[in-house]
Amino acid sequence: MTGHDLNVVGAAALAMVRDRGGPRTGALQDEMDVITDGSVAIRDGRITAAGPTSAVLAAWGDPAVAQLDATGKTVLPGLVECHSHPIFGGERHDEYAERLGGASLAEVAARGGGIWSSVVSSRNATDHDLTARLQAAYQRIVAGGVTTLEVKSGYGLTVEEELRELRLLEGSRRLTPLELVITFLGAHVVPRDIGAGDGGAEAGDAYTDLIAAEMLPAVAEQGIAQFHDVTVEDGLFTPAQAQRLIRAGRDKGLPPRVHADAWKPSQGWATAAGERAGSAEHLTYTPDDEIRDVGSTETVAVVLPVAELIYMTDRRANARLFIDNDVPVAVATDYCSSIHATSLLQTMALAAPWFRLTPAEVIVGATLNAAYSLGLQDRCGSLETGKRGDLIVLDCPHPNELFLAPGAPLLDAVVIGGRPIHR
Repeated sequence: MTGHDLNVVGAAALAMVRDRGGPRTGALQDEMDVITDGSVAIRDGRITAAGPTSAVLAAWGDPAVAQLDATGKTVLPGLVECHSHPIFGGERHDEYAERLGGASLAEVAARGGGIWSSVVSSRNATDHDLTARLQAAYQRIVAGGVTTLEVKSGYGLTVEEELRELRLLEGSRRLTPLELVITFLGAHVVPRDIGAGDGGAEAGDAYTDLIAAEMLPAVAEQGIAQFHDVTVEDGLFTPAQAQRLIRAGRDKGLPPRVHADAWKPSQGWATAAGERAGSAEHLTYTPDDEIRDVGSTETVAVVLPVAELIYMTDRRANARLFIDNDVPVAVATDYCSSIHATSLLQTMALAAPWFRLTPAEVIVGATLNAAYSLGLQDRCGSLETGKRGDLIVLDCPHPNELFLAPGAPLLDAVVIGGRPIHR
């Protein structure tokens, strides 16, 4: 969205999160670059100045330009949600109730639950139903402070259904001011109606062949997907299968993202970093030794605290160890058919105590580092000249307050491209 002029003035705390030429790692992830009494000038949808109010208004204080008063409040870069699965049919709340009642994941899956139930429901849903759900989700996601959103397919798992989901995601751009980044996730799980149908090695090989030989060429020809996501998980796709698919996708012009180690140690992190993927996401069961062995990398480790909470995992991703090993960490909601977390602000408030991260580490993870994982660091993730005029205003005097008030209605405004979208 372009063409809008706005001055956001007088913020008690303006968190610049300056881009220093790469994703933030190590000690640098613990810096927000806060300016006291700060302002932002946006012209034609782009940031033209951000810094001390006196300097910004001296150069850009045109009284004819719309003004948003942020006195006593916090201004952050617009949040970047880098892991979501918003296009799906059906409901899975009953599964969560069963799990809370003591049922195991295997028991839920045995009676037809899990991702496969969402695949069946999504295939049976009409275009209208899927699009209506997308629109409703986008509205809630904006209300959670997000201005840029990655959206994955992955509940179709046939050539025709994956192309349909990508087409509907592309068409949904007109329904929201969010900047959407579309990811093809054919290698989500192994469908039950392929090959041997038992999810075993034969089915995994057959489905990997289908993705490589038919899905990826069709997706590339369609020209909608901007990334290619591949799961590396014990019982789903092996590191060798994932490596094959990652390379096949890259050959088709689709840079890789990776679902890794959500349920078991599966060499997902090492596979993603070794293939220079833009991100590896989940990482709940990535072994500490594997993190140390991989060491520093620009592959962004995307941690998903709500997923670990809802899935009741017995381990949490070791976000602290990733940061200490100079790995950039991002934070996301994992909004999907089984996790209806749409507020990235609330997810951030959870992430800090969940992973023992500082407020600055989480904020950098939901802004600049998330932008780098999507290759959008030149457009969003920080409050700097030339980037899109995306920011949020919080009704609190310092960003740290967000983490003391989880669930509190602190969001005062969402601005996208210089236009106030949500107040």
